[in-house]
Amino acid sequence: MFEKIFNKYFRHFGFFYTYIGPKLFLLILMSLFVGLLDGFGLAMFMPIFQIAADGENISSGDNMGDLKFLLDGIEWLGLELNLNSVVFFMVALFLFKALFKFLDGYIKIKLQNQFVRKIRFQMVEGLSELDYKHFLNLDSGKVQNTLSSEAVKITYGFLSYFNSIQHLVLLLVYIGLAFLSNWQFAILVSLGGYLSNFLFRFFFTRTEKESINLSNLGHQFQSYLIQAVHNFKYLKATDYFASYNQKLKSVINQIENGQKKIGVYGAVMASLREPIILLVVLIIIMIQINFMEGSLSTIILSLLFFYRSLNYVVTLQGSWQGFISNIGGVISSVNLINDFKSGQEVFNQSNEVKRITALAINTASFKYPNGFQVLKNVDLEIEPLKTYAFVGESGSGKTTLVNMLIGLFHPSEGQIIVNGQNRNEVNLASYRKRFGYITQEPVIFNDNIYNNVTLWADKTEENLEKFQKAVTLANIHQFIDTLPEKAETRLGDNGVMVSGGQKQRISIARELFKDVDVLIFDEATSALDSETEKLIQDNIDMLMGKFTMIIIAHRLSTIRKVDTISLMDKGRIIASGKFEDLVSENGQFKRMVELQEF
Repeated sequence: MFEKIFNKYFRHFGFFYTYIGPKLFLLILMSLFVGLLDGFGLAMFMPIFQIAADGENISSGDNMGDLKFLLDGIEWLGLELNLNSVVFFMVALFLFKALFKFLDGYIKIKLQNQFVRKIRFQMVEGLSELDYKHFLNLDSGKVQNTLSSEAVKITYGFLSYFNSIQHLVLLLVYIGLAFLSNWQFAILVSLGGYLSNFLFRFFFTRTEKESINLSNLGHQFQSYLIQAVHNFKYLKATDYFASYNQKLKSVINQIENGQKKIGVYGAVMASLREPIILLVVLIIIMIQINFMEGSLSTIILSLLFFYRSLNYVVTLQGSWQGFISNIGGVISSVNLINDFKSGQEVFNQSNEVKRITALAINTASFKYPNGFQVLKNVDLEIEPLKTYAFVGESGSGKTTLVNMLIGLFHPSEGQIIVNGQNRNEVNLASYRKRFGYITQEPVIFNDNIYNNVTLWADKTEENLEKFQKAVTLANIHQFIDTLPEKAETRLGDNGVMVSGGQKQRISIARELFKDVDVLIFDEATSALDSETEKLIQDNIDMLMGKFTMIIIAHRLSTIRKVDTISLMDKGRIIASGKFEDLVSENGQFKRMVELQEF
């Protein structure tokens, strides 16, 4: 029962509380002080009105109801009840209110920064700690949209939610003060306000539904947009952009229609709030005067409080509407964090790998959760400072083997042994640091050359020396020296400002700067022209003997000098040896060589 009530009325508060903690109650306390001090200050207008009407000192505080204790407080301070003391007391109350109002705003900003920073850090860390196999099952559009657009909604959602909490506290304070001044009038107005709220609940429900739908449409749009950018060349060359645009425009129309609905709901509520509440108050005044034999003078102070509370009814509904409009971002962020947690990679925190001196695969197999088997009973021993190549048709398991070797996948059966230990018993993060990974499509960031090679390392004397050594080994130093801005030259989005060969050598320099033990080249030359391929091949040849190297090759001419070539077929290593030995002893490898130009 308690859990059901909590989930219905306090689940959002519970969510924010998990990130901020008891400090939230301090924010509520500040609002309470602001409301009380403001209400007490307003109550002091009644004795001022009495003095203005009678022209004498205050004879009684009957028109203040149970708030007469404020006048008693003035006398308790040893002051005479006259215009000067009442005005002085009222000014003091409003000054204290201003102080607490400042503290309220200051605390809210600090808590907002704390909350947004913490939840965005959590999402970024969750992404970095995600298991690679789990990442493959995620929608990239959802990830990008949540980390960018939806995360912005969290900020507005936080502010709107706690504005609503504060406005609710102030509303309750003024209603409470109205009860103290005229409880019959207060009960009738509260009842009327409660009944009118049923109308607004209809619009709140529709707004929440549209907000969640908008977040899902945002995920779709980001996904389609990512694919449009990634496949731009193909869509442009085939003139498929026209039909692809229709899909993008369709999603945009759905998003804008959803925004329109939320805007209309907000406009309807904004236009109805004041008329409905004023109508309720006027009806209650007529009922109390005509049917309950009340007098207008007995409800003036209560009416003053209700006029004040009217503002907070309007702002409460407005801020709650703002929160509901952004609730899709909160839900998307929570769902993404939960997705990251469910797929979090668990590391053995002990047994750090400082150097890889021995590496072996013992009867290892790998299959995906759907049962599709990619590798079968692979045995392999990798000796330090030697170069190994894996060849075979597409789908033979070459890339999966490398992914398993580098630690992106774990064997379904069998073991990977590093330095004589089962890899499950060592710290996987420290193990991966010992690898350099150069892919077919070079990874280039939209930054300068130095930051691309060092990944934003500080420009200390040691790092600058390591940078020069890395670019020299990667044979890119001469090109850098010809540039006007040298290592500060920006490379553009995905390295658009440099050639494919230069991007590849910058990628190699990055792995060399990292000071690795094993270099992996995953078809690193297959996307290059013959002349550039020759330059990268010379680079690889120069690195042989300096590092343990693993090469996945499509062009067999690039692996003639390696120590061991392994031929793969249907997830198995079916033959291993030097180039010339495989040509003479293995018919399948010989046919592969004959089909390629050397």
